[in-house]
Amino acid sequence: MSSRDRIRRGALALLLVLAATAISAVPAGAQAAARTGAFADPEPGGRGAALGGALSAVVDDPSAQHWNPARLVALERPAMLVSYADLFGLGLVQQAALFLAYPLAGREIDWEGGRLRARPGRTDAAYGLGLQSTVVDLDPESYTEYDISLGYARRGWLDLRYGGAAHLLLVDSELNGVGGNGFALDLALSRPLHAWLEGSLVLRSLFSSLRWEDETSESLCPRALIGLCGRAADALRIPLVAFYDLDRAELVQLSGGVEWEPVGPALTLRGGLRWRDDGADAELRAAVGAGLRWRDVGFDYGLASGREELGDTHRLSLQLRF
Repeated sequence: MSSRDRIRRGALALLLVLAATAISAVPAGAQAAARTGAFADPEPGGRGAALGGALSAVVDDPSAQHWNPARLVALERPAMLVSYADLFGLGLVQQAALFLAYPLAGREIDWEGGRLRARPGRTDAAYGLGLQSTVVDLDPESYTEYDISLGYARRGWLDLRYGGAAHLLLVDSELNGVGGNGFALDLALSRPLHAWLEGSLVLRSLFSSLRWEDETSESLCPRALIGLCGRAADALRIPLVAFYDLDRAELVQLSGGVEWEPVGPALTLRGGLRWRDDGADAELRAAVGAGLRWRDVGFDYGLASGREELGDTHRLSLQLRF
């Protein structure tokens, strides 16, 4: 076996060991802390919606702050992304997000024309900032969740990318006694396993706490996202993500999608499938969408089919590179 093959297998083994360690470290039964249904995964952006949520191993825009902080180093230039969704098309629950990413590129020194010349190299580190809100209009009362996050990622040994995001959680409500604040921490890894295969691991809400106005405390449901993204060709990407509930040590969702650029990066067509088990019933839902790029501006749209009694969700996002 060549040294390159050993490195690839070692990276894959590292991802699996970290996932298994995280799952086994979670207490079970009565020892587990109380969990809250607040701050459910908003899945921002039209791209993630169109791929059925299978974005953690392929994301390369500022929303990596949410999907996989380690992949902030995939950005080459500072960028901004805004996202909006009216959940289920009912006008009752609206989600909005703003993400900023600032990559830090290294320097490459070349000898050219008898002189040493320095030029920007690959991104060695990156910062991310995220502002997300979920507003529930109960008329006349309202309930709002705010998620303010700061992320950092770095490229390490053997091209292993690692990162994390710290979240400040705030709940503002006109309902009596419903309000609170807290925190959450995400950790993430990402690494090329082959020239055509990328692997990732995201430990979401691994540490968290949410304290309500009545002095009760809860924590968010921790999850492990194990993702792979294969490139069948330069214009075709196939991402897959498995979602594990670390409390129950069970698989709760499988997402897969396809991205195709028929005429280059100017147009991207997407489709996805999502299998989800919420503990009461399992369901399979489809998603579709598209992306448009013109110079430094990008627009993404995703349609995610929802539960039959609630309807579908349309997600829009706009990206600007500086």
